[in-house]
Amino acid sequence: MTVTIEVIHDGVFNLLSEMEHLGLIRVEDTVKNSAISGEKLSEQYAGALRISDTAYEEYQNSLRESRNEWARDIS
Repeated sequence: MTVTIEVIHDGVFNLLSEMEHLGLIRVEDTVKNSAISGEKLSEQYAGALRISDTAYEEYQNSLRESRNEWARDIS
């Protein structure tokens, strides 16, 4: 059975880790790597997007165009 929980207090991570050590629960690796260790998701997934240089440039150009559209004064 899988249950998703929202942690309200940081001290709960120690409790979850202890429960896992006792074999009562299993904590998903993504939770261990980001929440318990304090690692930000942006740091955890940095470099995970594997695309060609051409596709990357097209993606960056698309982002630039989108940002420029929002920067215009629409009055």
